[in-house]
Amino acid sequence: MTPAGRTMEEEQEQYLVDGLRRNDRASLEGVYDAYRGAAHGLALRVLGAASEAEDVVQESFLALWRQAGRLDPARGIRSYLFTIVHHKAVDRLRQRGRKGETSLDPEMPIASGGEGPEEAATRADDQESVRAALQTLPEDQRQTVLLTYFGGLTINEVATRMQVPAGTVKSRLRLALGRMRRSLNESET
Repeated sequence: MTPAGRTMEEEQEQYLVDGLRRNDRASLEGVYDAYRGAAHGLALRVLGAASEAEDVVQESFLALWRQAGRLDPARGIRSYLFTIVHHKAVDRLRQRGRKGETSLDPEMPIASGGEGPEEAATRADDQESVRAALQTLPEDQRQTVLLTYFGGLTINEVATRMQVPAGTVKSRLRLALGRMRRSLNESET
């Protein structure tokens, strides 16, 4: 504990917040070094495409720099930054959907720890089947599935973003999952 009764992490966080508010580039570099990896992981989880995730992370740090005056020390840099990353990633996901680019990145690493070639091939086939099933959905259902399952949004957050009632989101999800289930069952036979 420091003399002010705060932990070293809290002191460092306050130092970085103060530095960002003064437009101190060294503080931005410190924040970037501390949170770059986790921010990229969040963007990658939402988008599924490494190159897009990198773009979103860069845009997010730029937005953090430009909005440094809005930083609330009580909320912390991490939560503020991750909110920016999440919003930018979901916006990118929605833009992709408007352009008809709703497929996941086929170059995204598939294998997780210790998978052999057969398991990796099976997983790749499964992912391709899910991509194909997503493409069979009407646009509103596809966006709902993407925002909910790949974007990590709650039903209420999806409803707000799509400007529809929460019940409509639930109905779209139910219809979409039923349609995808049928599509996946047909592709197995």
